[in-house]
Amino acid sequence: MVPNARTSAATVRARRSYAESPHDLSVGATEHLVDSQDQHLNALTDAALRQALEAAPDGVLIVDHGGTILYANPTLVDLFGYADDELVGRPVEMLVPEGARPAHTNNRRDYVDHPRTRPMGSGLDLRGRRKDGLEVPVEISLSPVPDSAPPLVVAIVRDVQERREVAEALTRAQEALALVEDRERIARDLHDTVIQRLFAVGLSLQGALLRTTDSDLVDRLERAIDEIDTTIRDIRTAIFALHSRRTAGSGPRDAVLAIVHEASRALGFEPHVHFDGLVDSSMPDAIRAQLLPTLRESLTNVAKHARATRVDVEVVVDREVELRVLDNGVGVPEETTAHSGLGNIADRASLLGGSCTVRRRPEGGTVVEWRVPRTSA
Repeated sequence: MVPNARTSAATVRARRSYAESPHDLSVGATEHLVDSQDQHLNALTDAALRQALEAAPDGVLIVDHGGTILYANPTLVDLFGYADDELVGRPVEMLVPEGARPAHTNNRRDYVDHPRTRPMGSGLDLRGRRKDGLEVPVEISLSPVPDSAPPLVVAIVRDVQERREVAEALTRAQEALALVEDRERIARDLHDTVIQRLFAVGLSLQGALLRTTDSDLVDRLERAIDEIDTTIRDIRTAIFALHSRRTAGSGPRDAVLAIVHEASRALGFEPHVHFDGLVDSSMPDAIRAQLLPTLRESLTNVAKHARATRVDVEVVVDREVELRVLDNGVGVPEETTAHSGLGNIADRASLLGGSCTVRRRPEGGTVVEWRVPRTSA
């Protein structure tokens, strides 16, 4: 329809030009020249239109009033996984998921009876069916071809899979950010409120301890103070865990927590972890490289042999880096405690100029003490 309109305008301009020119041309010659220009212009327009359709970044589909595909550009053919000659002459419903085909047929017939332009991104959740059976999310705009007989419809089909994946990734990132912000808030509340209150209670108990001579009360107060100190260390560990992002480049603190969490499946419970000192910023990489496998082996030994119901892991960084793993299990055999280490664990300490001891705990169970000088690395 568009080429005819352009040709008509060109014909009028050409005839006017020749009528006003000083050249002495017959009417027949003028008409022949104009017809030649019309044909040339039509050929140029058809070629340009086809090139534009072939190069379009979106899929282009032309369908007749009966739902038969008359044209599909390369983008659409690639999107649906067909060969160049497999779509023309076939029903358009082959590009629709099987469960949606009856409804699509009814909607298509209604569209032919009441043609209208439907823009891209009209809020519909549409999916196309590829040749291999996979479904892809798409957006489709529809436009009737004016004055076409029989009625034709042009559909522009856009693959929105990548855009939806980006949107979903953005949603996950926003949810993760909200979770991090929530963790930061909880960590601040724990540090600024709970720990400060525990400190106040501990100081109050210490004051009461100085004012009593009752040995039984002294013991009870000391145990309560020790429990408060342990609780404060546990809360600080929880605060650091809340701050943790579990990234690939996480520090020693996160790596210790990850190993402990991994070991909890074999142990049947989650060990208690205590940190003291600047673990992340002051532990040399060489010590970290030996401490982490030491911790893993120690927890594995507990899971295999100790029959424990509680395990405490302590990591202290000061002049030395110290790892202690304490359990309440059956204890190590006497012949084992005579040695200053257990195989690889002791060797790892020796490599750094340190030591490892394994001994029974007076209250039952075993303690592994692994320590190396921080300056050795």
